[in-house]
Amino acid sequence: MYPMVPRVAPRLTTPLVALIATFSTPTASAGQTLTLPDAARIALASHPAPLAAGARTIAAAADESAAHAAYLPSVSGTMGLTRFEEPMVVAPLHGFDPAHPPDFDRTLVQAQLGIDYTLFEGGARGARARGAGARTSASAMREESTRIALIEGVATAYLGVLSAREVLEAASRQVEALESESDRAQRRLDEGVAARVEVLRAEAAELDARAALSTAHARAELAERTLMRLLGMEAADLARRPLVDVAAAPVAPLSADLEDPRVRAARSAVDAARARSDQERSARLPTLRASTGLLNYGSAAGTFVTEWQAGLRLSWPIFTGGARSGAIDRAEAELRAAEQDLRAAELEAAGAVDEARSRLTAAAARAEALSASVRQWEEVTRIEALSLETGVGSQQDYLRAEAALFQARAGYAQARYDQVLALVSEARARGALTPQWLDAALETVP
Repeated sequence: MYPMVPRVAPRLTTPLVALIATFSTPTASAGQTLTLPDAARIALASHPAPLAAGARTIAAAADESAAHAAYLPSVSGTMGLTRFEEPMVVAPLHGFDPAHPPDFDRTLVQAQLGIDYTLFEGGARGARARGAGARTSASAMREESTRIALIEGVATAYLGVLSAREVLEAASRQVEALESESDRAQRRLDEGVAARVEVLRAEAAELDARAALSTAHARAELAERTLMRLLGMEAADLARRPLVDVAAAPVAPLSADLEDPRVRAARSAVDAARARSDQERSARLPTLRASTGLLNYGSAAGTFVTEWQAGLRLSWPIFTGGARSGAIDRAEAELRAAEQDLRAAELEAAGAVDEARSRLTAAAARAEALSASVRQWEEVTRIEALSLETGVGSQQDYLRAEAALFQARAGYAQARYDQVLALVSEARARGALTPQWLDAALETVP
């Protein structure tokens, strides 16, 4: 008779039930469900990244309005009062008439209302307006890209929670099964019909399963914290919103006309750089401005004289010491850099689409294979468990079947959500990722 083997300490059955209750998807009665499109909408409304990007777009639009204001004349008014130590001429002196000497006073009151308008600026005004418009467009595209990136991050976190919970459930089921096997082996040892090694083997497998359960628990907790941060929720808030399982729905392929907003932002940046180059080149041409206005002079005594003036001003920098050429060279270099950035963005977007399609194909095939694998390993495990109960089976075969079943379940969960994430990644690379697209491209899994 072999000596008694110390039992694996203490069972975690009760804490395990609480653990699964915490991380399993709550029932619908616990609160309003939280779908993936709803989660994306919550993040878009509360996360600081899209809010900051939207503010930058508003600022760029304001700059564009200011640039277009140069097409209109500017109207300005000034007024001043000057006190002199000695009396001073307080009215325009257009000639000298001894019979009518000018007015003198120690207080001079001046007022002016003027209108200025640029008649010709060598194209600089138009270039500034085009550049401001391109920067507004680029900012809007960057805002859209930020929103899409956030939606992709929410989808990754949301699906990560679902995947981690399925792995956690598979790990808990494996622990429960191996607990039963440990109990069975211990009973057989107590009855004297089993070797000590059978108990040791069962308890070792149970310890491995509990280690996998702890890892699954940590990953589920991390996934939930990640999702909570993106949504601006607390743990209690998320617990009241049961997540809805999703799968890819049959949808029409994305249009080839769709384009990553990062590419469109890079194209707008090229337009802005080209406008900047045109603006710097316009400095080689003269500037012609017209002005007119009313001038009013008076004194503390109440004598006021009003007259008008009008004029043209032509300015043409002839020599700038190389500053003008340097500015042009820099603008042209920035234009070339922007063009290469556009090429790089186009290549990156094309690569992202190809990668997403490849991932989608691989994930779909993997999910199909692992789905069949789970069904087969469940049947194998059931048969091995029955064989053990009847005394004709091998414990080693049963333990291997349990381990393989856990791996198949975990792999199937990951493959299923990888398929959805690949769809999301392709939509992101095409610039089509919105909550509305999620509504159309995904379907709930009962």
